[in-house]
Amino acid sequence: MAFAVSGLVGVVSASAATNSVVKIVQGKSYGFDAVTAIGSNGAHVWVANSDGNSVTELNASTGAKVSLFKNSRFGFDGPARLSDDGTDVWVANEIGNSVTELNATTGDLVRVIKGSTYELHGTGQITSNGVDVWISNLRGTSIAEVSATSGNFIKVEKVSSFGLKQVNALTSDSAHLWAVDSDTNTVAELNAGSGSTVKVLKGKAYRFDGPLAISSDGNHVWVANDRTDSLTELDAKSGTFVRFVTGRRYELSVVTAIATNGTDVWVTNLGPPPGDEGGLLGGNSVSEINVSSGASVQVLSGARYGFNDPNAITYVGGRLWVANSGTNSMTEFSAG
Repeated sequence: MAFAVSGLVGVVSASAATNSVVKIVQGKSYGFDAVTAIGSNGAHVWVANSDGNSVTELNASTGAKVSLFKNSRFGFDGPARLSDDGTDVWVANEIGNSVTELNATTGDLVRVIKGSTYELHGTGQITSNGVDVWISNLRGTSIAEVSATSGNFIKVEKVSSFGLKQVNALTSDSAHLWAVDSDTNTVAELNAGSGSTVKVLKGKAYRFDGPLAISSDGNHVWVANDRTDSLTELDAKSGTFVRFVTGRRYELSVVTAIATNGTDVWVTNLGPPPGDEGGLLGGNSVSEINVSSGASVQVLSGARYGFNDPNAITYVGGRLWVANSGTNSMTEFSAG
């Protein structure tokens, strides 16, 4: 389970713990406060602080703080989710019934989207593929579509129109939008251009059981099943079932988030590993799985990683960033 030396050395802040593999970033200056989402476009890492009503921008290469955005003009009000499409960062404000758009290169405010035109009633999930932005309402019964280039409202769809009762997770790629309903164990595949339903995925063949987290790299879609501590892999082009990942060697337990680079997939685990029902070994780990074979690569845990209620993860430039809500910190480590 050893990592190759990645060269991630040096102190990021006065309270940062570092070694040749892992960097733990924390401290008041970063403004981390109930981190619920992170994203990156390669140069920057963006962190949503839901309790702090702010967004932190980090340098993806060094981990240094670039900016802390919390001025009232940004309109942050319970920023719970974000999506970086490479051009813009879209931040969903679940209390403010709004979306804040930032320039992904400069961090400048582009606009705050709100008002009855957009029909936002608690912004729950958000995802953008650079062409369109989709926002689910907090109760999950509808999805608003907005132009990623102009911010103009396009339409609102009731999720019942594509076979769901609610939306608990969203992700998108260049061709598809994927919406998850955890209560009915259903995933809807929509055309990213037209918004039309391509396929409603449901039934024993997919083995969905409390699906929550979801991620797509354009070729593979990974869905985490909360009730069975497992992953379902789908073909992103056809929506067909590929494999079911479960078992002790993966140590999947209360999966909260998924990231992939197309070669490997990483998932954050809140719960203790299988066989440790009493929680004597803690939990707080990241499982790495090979995409092509579905085999377990390694499970990362222990004090050196500083995982503490890891609830968000993103991949950028050969590195992984994990948000630890328990300690208001970020863990950065090499992906290989």
